[in-house]
Amino acid sequence: MREQRRRRALVKATCAGLGSVAVISVGAAGAPALAATKYTECQHPVVTGVEVSHLRHVSAATACPVALSLYSWENKEGNIPKLYKCTGSPPMALLKLHKFDGWKLSIAQSGYFEMSRGQSSFYVSGTDFPLACN
Repeated sequence: MREQRRRRALVKATCAGLGSVAVISVGAAGAPALAATKYTECQHPVVTGVEVSHLRHVSAATACPVALSLYSWENKEGNIPKLYKCTGSPPMALLKLHKFDGWKLSIAQSGYFEMSRGQSSFYVSGTDFPLACN
C-alpha cells in the first residue's frame, strides 16, 4: 500500500478522454525522495479513492470535504468537460474551471492537481486525480 502511494505521487497531470486516472509506475529510485509525503485517504473505508497530500496551512479535516465535493461534482454528467480539456502534444490537461467552493484550482508544476485559498493549499490525488490525457 505504501509503495502504491509513492508511485501515485509521481503521476503527472495528463488527460484521458473520460477523466480516468493514468497511473505511471516508477522504479524504486524515485521512492526515497517521496518517503516523507503524507497521504490522507478522505473516506474510511475507501469508497472514492480521493486522497489529499502536501497539506500547507490546512488540515485534512478541512481539505477532505472540499476534495470529496469536487470529486462528486466532477462525476455528474457533463461536468468533466467543464473542469478541463486536453491540449497539446504530448496531450496535457488544461483547466477550464479555476474556482470551486471558494478554492482556487490549478495544476502544480509538479503535475499534481492543487487546491488553494490564501496561504492554504493541498494536492488532490486518487481515482480521478490527477487529470489524465492520453
